[in-house]
Amino acid sequence: MGIVWRAIKSAARSVYWKCRFGAGVKAPLVEGFDHLQLEVARGGKVIFGERNQNRGHLYMQCGPQGQLTVGSHVFFNSGCSVACMGRIQIGDYCKIGNNAVIVDHDHNYMDDSGEYLAGEIHIGNRVWVGANAIILKGARIGDDCVIAAGSVVKGEVPAGSLFYQKRESCVKRDYAYCAKEKRQGSE
Repeated sequence: MGIVWRAIKSAARSVYWKCRFGAGVKAPLVEGFDHLQLEVARGGKVIFGERNQNRGHLYMQCGPQGQLTVGSHVFFNSGCSVACMGRIQIGDYCKIGNNAVIVDHDHNYMDDSGEYLAGEIHIGNRVWVGANAIILKGARIGDDCVIAAGSVVKGEVPAGSLFYQKRESCVKRDYAYCAKEKRQGSE
């Protein structure tokens, strides 16, 4: 009974998206998204492949000139956010970790117009994006890549790569205090 109920809810959600966004959203009748907040501006286009899923809340936004394409069998873990003002393409069989953020635009803070500086993001097939990763405008991630947790991606990631950012832990200490303690302890 649970599978049937989920299919009915999914079909109702797909019909709702069609009524609300019209030609702006193309999705299969039965979709595995649950707790998806979808916003599509007039003129924006969103295309979903088949059998996509999410766990927890998922936020997707597509602006007036945006083109957001999500392939088939893509999984989004809880807390993910996708904001598209230009073009975002996510390939098939991708896994997106908790709290990952995918944003294809910058705010134009140099100008009072309030416009965005939009670009493109391409994520290939079978890409695994770790928790808390941020994928920025201009990222091109090839097929079969792993993006490590907490990484910030901008630019080219060749197919079959492991992308991570080496960070060193820094501890700031009050050396004067430590030296004073050592002097007092040795007396």
